[in-house]
Amino acid sequence: MKPSETRDPDGKTTLSVVLVVRDGAEVIGDALRSTDGLADELVVLDTGSEDATLEIVRAHGRASVHESVFDGFGAVKQRALEHCHGDWVLSLDADERISPELAAAIHAMREDGSLEDHAGYKIRRRNWIQGRAMTTMGLQNDAPLRLFRREGASFNTNLVHEGVALPEGATIGRLDTPLEHFTMGSIDQYLRKQDHYTTLDLEQNPRPHSTTHLVFVWPTTFWRYYVGRRGYRDGWQGLLWAGLAATGRFMRDMKCWIAHEASGDEKTAGHPSDGPEVDRRG
Repeated sequence: MKPSETRDPDGKTTLSVVLVVRDGAEVIGDALRSTDGLADELVVLDTGSEDATLEIVRAHGRASVHESVFDGFGAVKQRALEHCHGDWVLSLDADERISPELAAAIHAMREDGSLEDHAGYKIRRRNWIQGRAMTTMGLQNDAPLRLFRREGASFNTNLVHEGVALPEGATIGRLDTPLEHFTMGSIDQYLRKQDHYTTLDLEQNPRPHSTTHLVFVWPTTFWRYYVGRRGYRDGWQGLLWAGLAATGRFMRDMKCWIAHEASGDEKTAGHPSDGPEVDRRG
């Protein structure tokens, strides 16, 4: 254990759970309740909610609430991290839940001191699509770095697909007890998310426009996920996910083409990065 870490009266390292939210009224209550009994400190940073998100957070009664402009996921998550005081931090999204199994595992590691074996932990996410826990298309391998020692840790400055940087030489473990991720509440909500993420992705990764890529990106992406990555094994939810992944790729290429036509600049926007639009932040 590092000498600078503080302990609570029971001798355990302290844990902060931090969330960055915006217009999450439909999901934030469940996310907050999932932290009960685990978090010594609950930090919520809101980036401009226009629904009842802040009222729900304040009604929960345990969170310290902060507000910020949105200038990219990396920047706002770093800002939220700076409000944390715990020895350890668990970064949570509004559409995620700490499963009872995960809470018990973290609690046990704090009790026996094994949490200190590493400076951070990747946590397996169980991705739910319309009531189904997905088992294909790479969704079953999703394990972002979410639990980490606060001292020396920081978020990178990525506008989207941000991540946690740990001190040089730090080791990372893995927890296979699940973090539940309800990534799609409704199709229209998910398409709005894709619209936001694709805009940020193009701003972050400017690339030349390709008409050929635009024409073929939807069918090739759909085939890759639904057939190549066996999305058909996940029923109609697999079909839906493969279609929306292809739609996200097409949306980004279309935005690239529109920007190219508007400016005449060969590098006005970017090709999308590979992968479905599961929220892999953190």
